[in-house]
Amino acid sequence: MNFNRDDDRIVFAITAEDVQGVAVNRLERRLTDYEMRTAEKCIESGLTFGIDTVFKAAIEEAVEK
Repeated sequence: MNFNRDDDRIVFAITAEDVQGVAVNRLERRLTDYEMRTAEKCIESGLTFGIDTVFKAAIEEAVEK
């Protein structure tokens, strides 16, 4: 198996500050700790739903190029 320095590279990330920035734009305030925990759970659920389809499509697109 070949390994290189890019194997642990983050491909996509959403930070708490990203979420708070969207909250400020939409609500004109930051989320409370409780709201932030709830938002984190929802984001995780939403992004993991169908992730296999996203990976498959991304890899197929990359290979076709």
